[in-house]
Amino acid sequence: MLAVVARSRAARRLIAAGAAATAILLVTVVLFVASLMGGLAPQSQCGVRSYAPSAVALADIPGNYLRWIQGASARYGLDWTVIAGIYSVETDFGRSNLRGVRSGENSAGAGGPGQFLSGTSDRYGIDGDRDGSRNRYDPADAIPGSANLLRHNGAPADYGRAVFAYNHASWYVADVLAAAARYRGAGDAQPDARQLVGGSYTSEASCAAATVAAGPAALDTAVRLTFPAAYRTLPTWAMAAGRSPEPVDARIYDDVLWALRRYSLRVTAAREAGHHTHGDGTAVDLVPGIGMAQRDWDATARRLGHDLGWIEACGASGERPACPLKPAIQWIGYDGYPSHGSPRTCTGGCPAHIHVSWVSGCYGSSALVPPCAWVMAFPAPSDRGDAEA
Repeated sequence: MLAVVARSRAARRLIAAGAAATAILLVTVVLFVASLMGGLAPQSQCGVRSYAPSAVALADIPGNYLRWIQGASARYGLDWTVIAGIYSVETDFGRSNLRGVRSGENSAGAGGPGQFLSGTSDRYGIDGDRDGSRNRYDPADAIPGSANLLRHNGAPADYGRAVFAYNHASWYVADVLAAAARYRGAGDAQPDARQLVGGSYTSEASCAAATVAAGPAALDTAVRLTFPAAYRTLPTWAMAAGRSPEPVDARIYDDVLWALRRYSLRVTAAREAGHHTHGDGTAVDLVPGIGMAQRDWDATARRLGHDLGWIEACGASGERPACPLKPAIQWIGYDGYPSHGSPRTCTGGCPAHIHVSWVSGCYGSSALVPPCAWVMAFPAPSDRGDAEA
């Protein structure tokens, strides 16, 4: 009888051990499959591959969420599609009507579009919109908080493990990474082997500086934004020497700062009265921030113009169809257009500068007008710690 009991206990131990081994194997397989599915994003010079949004992403992700997600990915050096996959699976980008999405908590104690537990939010939450609070129900705060948590748990080195830590379920990892794969369009949406950081060229710029300050933007994408219909004053550092900070439409704020940082430019005019096309805050005049020699203009303003679709042959027009402008850009005034351009063409009493206007419903206003009902912008990295950066 004792031998039978012993054999029974041994059998139970073997079964339990087998179940544990199976569970470990299952998790290992899921994480391995995650890497094959794209969970471990291909690496670029800064360790993170950039992807343009796919057609599925543009149809599925609300415009403001896309900007917040790509901004958070740039801030933490992560693949934005993985963050998007989390918000798709968790709450359909805040559109879910389930308990705990907009207020309160679900049965597990999670709340907000990223479904943070209160303790997790307290530890990893971020004041993304810099309003003085970390609100897990506000996507502007929740999304960078999610990126912060993923980074803490091993991303970008191991996305599968980081996502598993976010929600301990193998099906969750598979669903998130499958969604991420659907959201990826072409790789390296805006590649540039030579980052311009702090006025000097380098291919060995630190990941943090290159990604946040001058990382790639989805220039071939235009997102129609209706919120927030407001103006936002540029930080002091963004202005050319001796000029007081001026506002731009808040919906192009991140685009403008991205351009300033990536191309080492500074603003000479933003929203101003009596300045053609500047009255609605969707246009800026820019000059190099690294010097005023012609080579400085060619390395900064000219590069920006080319990347936004301006070419020498369309200089006298600056608009479509002569210029193959990126979809969010309305007009570029540079070499070849009267009273605009570099010192090469803008001489005498002409103040050298490059003018860039974004597409909006108010284009052309010289008078100070209320914010437009809508503005087009391209998804660009956002650094919310930019007050005096």
